[in-house]
Amino acid sequence: MITNPKFLNLILLSGKPERKLCAARAAGFEQVEIWREDVHASAQGAIGLGQLAKQQKLSFTNLQVLRDFTGVPDCDQLYKREELREFIHIASDLGCDTIQAPASTREDCLAEHIDEDLCWMALEAARYNMRIMYEPMSWCIIDNTLPRAWERLKRLKQPNLGLVVDLFHICALGGDASQLDGIPADRIYSVQLCDMAALPPQEKGALMDIARHQRLLPGDGIIKVENFIDKLKSVGYSGPVGIEVFNDVLQEKLTEVVAQQAWQALNRYWP
Repeated sequence: MITNPKFLNLILLSGKPERKLCAARAAGFEQVEIWREDVHASAQGAIGLGQLAKQQKLSFTNLQVLRDFTGVPDCDQLYKREELREFIHIASDLGCDTIQAPASTREDCLAEHIDEDLCWMALEAARYNMRIMYEPMSWCIIDNTLPRAWERLKRLKQPNLGLVVDLFHICALGGDASQLDGIPADRIYSVQLCDMAALPPQEKGALMDIARHQRLLPGDGIIKVENFIDKLKSVGYSGPVGIEVFNDVLQEKLTEVVAQQAWQALNRYWP
């Protein structure tokens, strides 16, 4: 029987990182997606948060989020590569083996450099036994859909490069669970569940605003979450499944209560 680790992205919760970790574990989650900003906000730092998580029997799904790494102009390449090394150092101190890196959102992205940059990132991460989760976001310049991102990773053949399946970004552009067709289960590193009240306008600003402020817990909107779950189970997906919801209203509520609500929402779909 496949038992998928269940995670909560800490972006849903308010308060200090230590409180977020404890609230997630108390609610029932086995893992969390943690942000570099959480680490910077902690007086204990990455090592201390890693020790706290270990005490709580909690692990880290991934460290977020290394933005706009691929296709950067030459003048920014050195800075971005140093930023990757910072992420690797933080992840190592946390005891985390996966870093999330979305496709580029920069208007000046150099499409012809993306393959080279992704391969460099994968090889650098592999030196530390780490993986890179490549995320196609709905407002990305080049790889803004799951099929496009998978075609690139399939061509590059880097064993530690995998995909993030984020229901918001698939459905915001009118996609559905069929976008998972043809993607091997072991190349999906994380499945992030959420919902939305309505299909958003197909404009970058609107997509970003809803994605970062108005997502809903799965089951509270229009996304056919069960279709994605059925597809993932049919291919034997055994990786992490969890909640990634950015919601300003929920963030204002008591941390422990929101963590419990997220746990209940996740278990409606992935018991």
